[in-house]
Amino acid sequence: MRAVRPIVLALAVLGGGTAHAAVLNLMAPVGGANLYAIHDVSATSSDVEGAVVAGGNVTISSYSINHNDKDAFGADGYALVAGGNLTLQGGSIENGKAYVGGTSALTWAATPAMSTQNPVDFAAAAGYYKGVADALSHLDPTGAVTRLWSGVKVTGGGQGGVDVFDVSSDLFANSSSWTLEQLVPGQTLVFNVSGQAGTFNNGGISFEPLSGYNVLFNFYEATSVDVRGVIGSVLAPHATQTANWGVINGDVIVDTWSSTVQVNANHYFNPVDIAGMKLDTGGDTPSGHVPEPGSVALMLAGLAAAGVARRRHRRA
Repeated sequence: MRAVRPIVLALAVLGGGTAHAAVLNLMAPVGGANLYAIHDVSATSSDVEGAVVAGGNVTISSYSINHNDKDAFGADGYALVAGGNLTLQGGSIENGKAYVGGTSALTWAATPAMSTQNPVDFAAAAGYYKGVADALSHLDPTGAVTRLWSGVKVTGGGQGGVDVFDVSSDLFANSSSWTLEQLVPGQTLVFNVSGQAGTFNNGGISFEPLSGYNVLFNFYEATSVDVRGVIGSVLAPHATQTANWGVINGDVIVDTWSSTVQVNANHYFNPVDIAGMKLDTGGDTPSGHVPEPGSVALMLAGLAAAGVARRRHRRA
């Protein structure tokens, strides 16, 4: 049995009875950062266009952070938050201040404005992402991903809003194209991707067909991911990213980042209410039931501290 995980959910609750919806504000615990690693970030000769948050050490060279001025924590203006040490050899930390919990060693790089205030609860953030990945994986699918020739066909519920898909990482690993059916432009697509290793055909598939959607790839089981060329956000809180070329357009959450993949500050995951993802009264346990396609306009009710426990075994 997996241990109980702490979780902080940005949620809003629909009326009475059993109908609930959790508003998934994916990057709220890390202030809207472009890249978040629960542990370390290490990389060479690349960049993250937005802000970076890491619970551990940040060790980078010939690297730039936050060139596109997409600060974390808004007006507070953090370009970098590191719980451990910072080592930067050549490159830049731009358009914002930095918090470093340990030591800082910068060579051939300008020192950014340094803050003594840590804006991130690293333990809560780690629990949040592990809990959300698990809770999303227990939602019943509203659509399907199937093999079509050498690619995949994504068939939605036809009503827009939020569609949830269950898919094996093996299917994505060998796919070379997307065919989309019964989807509404602009809607949210959540792909719950099973398997210990996550990849998209070694970057050999164009994600352009998904560019008009709010996309999240939830690698809830993966311990390693090799994702590049992606348009959409990546949630892989148990995984290490090790790929050495390519681009991700969206938010990225991993356990450890050891990669030269460029992370671009676009296609951030928009907050959305997920029907069926709720906090059970008495247990404060996020659980998944059949989500109803369609979105209800809800105001964020804030961040509520809760605990995530193991729920029912995943359906066969």
